[in-house]
Amino acid sequence: MVWITVLKRKRGERSEHRDHRNAAILLVCLLMLTTPAALQAQTFAWGIDPPLMNNDPQWEKVKTLWAGHYGGKNLTELIAVLSPLKDKYPNNVEPYLWLARVNYLHARYERADRDAYFERAEKYSVQALKIDPKNQLAIKYLVDTLCYSRERDYIAKNYGALIKSFAPLPISDALPDLTNGNGWAEFKKLWEARADISKAQSAISMMENMAAQYPNNVLVQAWAARVEYYLGEYYTLNGEHDTRAMPYYKKGMGYAEKARKLQPNNLYANYWYQINLARSIQMTSLLNKARYLMDLLTPLLYSSRENSLYYFAGPVLCLGTMITNGGWVTEKGMVIASLNLDIEMNGLEQAEILYPDYLYIPYSRADILAYKGKKKEAMAILEKVIATNPDVNPLIPENRGFQKAAKELLSDLQQGKRY
Repeated sequence: MVWITVLKRKRGERSEHRDHRNAAILLVCLLMLTTPAALQAQTFAWGIDPPLMNNDPQWEKVKTLWAGHYGGKNLTELIAVLSPLKDKYPNNVEPYLWLARVNYLHARYERADRDAYFERAEKYSVQALKIDPKNQLAIKYLVDTLCYSRERDYIAKNYGALIKSFAPLPISDALPDLTNGNGWAEFKKLWEARADISKAQSAISMMENMAAQYPNNVLVQAWAARVEYYLGEYYTLNGEHDTRAMPYYKKGMGYAEKARKLQPNNLYANYWYQINLARSIQMTSLLNKARYLMDLLTPLLYSSRENSLYYFAGPVLCLGTMITNGGWVTEKGMVIASLNLDIEMNGLEQAEILYPDYLYIPYSRADILAYKGKKKEAMAILEKVIATNPDVNPLIPENRGFQKAAKELLSDLQQGKRY
């Protein structure tokens, strides 16, 4: 305020409006410089849907068809509507983004001509990047397509430098914010301090109350499933899986199941259901895992198709943990889902480039390598994870638990106790 007053005295009252405007701009800039990056990251980073245009009636058809695309529906029709838009607006990035996305989904949902659809998705992603070289959706679409369609050497040779140029991609919490009110602001403050487990427990109690107050709100139920998972995972990684973690996973599954019933195609509901379920059966027998295979595989595969990079490539990471814990059950599931180990390792390698601060990604890669008998390679990765500062990103307090898991796996490998 003193600085604003000095400006007024120097320039006179006629410049008062301009002075206030300039002062406000400078103050905002100063705040951005002095506020930690984690606190500035307010936008939701995990969205995957391409943007719609409004300059042509055909986009209304796209919007209508897209609303019913879940499960692989309407994709052929969408391509037919989008192709003329590409030709009509060759300098606009949106038609290419849409064509990249829809062709990718067609390849993931349909077995027929899969390679051709993947190839088109790759081509359209590249074209989108030519029009808009910094487009983050385009690089996500490209990475997704490559991981499921190309070999590791091809990706590195043709796109390695390009993908690295986008790293790291922006991150945020796993779910969009709720409206400020009904306790959300108080919850968010506690949640952002969840590295302190007592505050995490308080945040979870608040979210449970919100879920009870709004039983028909899908996002509230998804948030409840997500926060329950956080504490469950914390206790699992700290050796208290059966005694303390399991109740949280079970409650998380319950909230996610409510959300799925309300909105079966909701990505968040499906993702947080399957990951709570996966953790809850992780330590059980292979026969028990086989019993829940389709209950787990259906929402996991749905999440993988609709947003494979969601929350640090969460669907890829979940499959990685299934591979090392599920044995023949996971192998059977991968055949059903048209997945293989090369696709999984492609996904992990690219995710590690794009999200280098999330330590579970290299841990998962090391875990799979060890499982496949490549213990020296696995131990080298684990040593790097252990040497990393777990607090490198305040948005990822889970890193401390991931680092603890890496230490335990390394110790077991050194002693020949695992795999």
